Amino acid sequence: MSFPLTRFRRALILSASTLALALPLNAETMIRGVTLSTAGLAMIEASGHLGSDPIRLSIARNDIDDFLKSLWVVDPAGAVPWVTMTGPGSFEDAFAHFPFGPQDVTDPARLFAAMVGAPLTVERRGETWSGLNMGVTQRPGENGPLNVLTVQGDDGVLHSFVMDDALGVRFADATDQQTLTAALRAWRGSANPRRVEVTLDSADHSERDLDLVYLQNAPLWRTAWRAVDTPDGIRLIGWAVVENTTGADWDQVRLTLATGSVRAISAQLYERRYAQREQALADAIPAPMVAAAGLRREAGIVAEAAPMQAFADSAASIAVTADDGDSFSRFTLDTPVTLAAGQMMSVPFLSELLPDARLTLYRGGSGDLHPTIALSLENPLPLRLPAGVLTLYEDGRGHAGDAMIPEMAPGATETVTFARDTAVEVREENGGSETVREMRLANGLLYVTEDLEQRTTYRIEGAPETARDITVDHPRRDGWTVSAATGPEERPDAWRWVVHVPAGGRESLIVTERQPRMRRVGLMDIDTNTLAYWQGRSVDPRVTETLRQLADLRNQISLAQADQRTQTQAVQTLEREQQRLVNLIVQLGDDSQANRDRRARVDAIDAEISAAQAANAAAVQRVQDLHRQIADLIGA
Repeated sequence: MSFPLTRFRRALILSASTLALALPLNAETMIRGVTLSTAGLAMIEASGHLGSDPIRLSIARNDIDDFLKSLWVVDPAGAVPWVTMTGPGSFEDAFAHFPFGPQDVTDPARLFAAMVGAPLTVERRGETWSGLNMGVTQRPGENGPLNVLTVQGDDGVLHSFVMDDALGVRFADATDQQTLTAALRAWRGSANPRRVEVTLDSADHSERDLDLVYLQNAPLWRTAWRAVDTPDGIRLIGWAVVENTTGADWDQVRLTLATGSVRAISAQLYERRYAQREQALADAIPAPMVAAAGLRREAGIVAEAAPMQAFADSAASIAVTADDGDSFSRFTLDTPVTLAAGQMMSVPFLSELLPDARLTLYRGGSGDLHPTIALSLENPLPLRLPAGVLTLYEDGRGHAGDAMIPEMAPGATETVTFARDTAVEVREENGGSETVREMRLANGLLYVTEDLEQRTTYRIEGAPETARDITVDHPRRDGWTVSAATGPEERPDAWRWVVHVPAGGRESLIVTERQPRMRRVGLMDIDTNTLAYWQGRSVDPRVTETLRQLADLRNQISLAQADQRTQTQAVQTLEREQQRLVNLIVQLGDDSQANRDRRARVDAIDAEISAAQAANAAAVQRVQDLHRQIADLIGA
């Protein structure tokens, strides 16, 4: 049967979920296609036969949630499909309605003890007794305790039977026997708790084939790149490493490898859930039950595949058909794959010839002494290239090193390093300066425009025997412009120069970076040291003169403030001396000549205090006048 993959791709919703689904299929169900994603998903495309018998699947218990979330059925009859299975609490639910517990079923003595009063039929060596079960007791025996079943016969006689291999007992009541059979079936259903038996069916029992799509968790498929240095350029070959963890053998399966990023959501659909309900008081009206909110599913749309011509020069890889979606690219192997469950394989799926873009690369600011040997790769395809490890082989020389390639969007470039060139040494020297370009005064502020300059010198000592072209990547910084003897190549994260260094020679690359900076300096309360700094850096004679006048006024303020402090201290000293003399006069209390002299001194101090206070007030007024002059000078 041909598998109608196109109609799946037209409307397939890929739920990026985690699904570890080991799914043995019945004889009428076959896997037709597998898509492995770098998001860790496997999309399984299968076909199954449905008719009088349903499709039966066995699913890992831990994976049933994701199976229920992602299963998609396409039925040519247009019938409504349904999936049935044992519930997560079916075992407990079954025994909730039985007159015995799960452990009673596995122990006949406990079973009969739980079923006291049930009609029984007992057989031993061809004889049969009927009666009501009276339970099981124990009595001593030669080899230990013996379980003894007691039955009340129809005639009222009690019969006791040792429960040994010769005794046969059955429930005489059909209902009791059916209950026991149902309990045993419940045990059978729980015999393998790691799996859930699923049945897919519909009301239409006509014979027909169905198409199934589901997701399952899968190990990441990985890419191992080979970069082979050839006379025509770098031959880039991608090998895909895949593993079959679906639980079923792949027999001529169409294998697709997808790279990209999709969102993964784990939806708990199989778990038993109850709505949270408010606890009501005895006399309260029960609150209405609120339905639990459903899970929101995030989805990405898979566009219809647009077949592309197999990559040119595919002699080193299997032919593929590729297509690109909004969030991922896919590579479908044109040759079907056969791979047993649990087996791995590695197959080359992509081969592309790129220009030889080997570099001897030094990254500025790294602090390394030696440059690295690197490849500058550009994705020439309209598809994403998957991430992976890269092994480089030099033509005629063998293994040259390993590197890691990130996922590359169409047209993206990436530089990967795989070795060090220890024959070349690079040393960095850094220096900088600040140059004032403009100064102006306005509204009491000094506006200063500066040019910051940072100089980095790369001193390169070449290899002793061969010339080298050294690629220097100087880190880019926001807001800085760069210049050098030759113009650089502008890259997203660096400025790039190529410096030719002859064998045994030395070369230097000087990179100059500039950044304008605007400063605003308040002048009203500026201190004299800061004022002297900006006066010394002024480039405008008018600003220089204004700053000189401002410095003179600030000096005068300093002198006036010093005089103010002196007069204040003098007043305080005089007041203390006057108070001392007054206290002494009062203590002596006589009219001696010494006291008369003291009184005269007290009066004289009054005059001195008045003079000092007047001088202090004059100094305060002087400071205020000077501040007004400064405000007028700077336009504050």
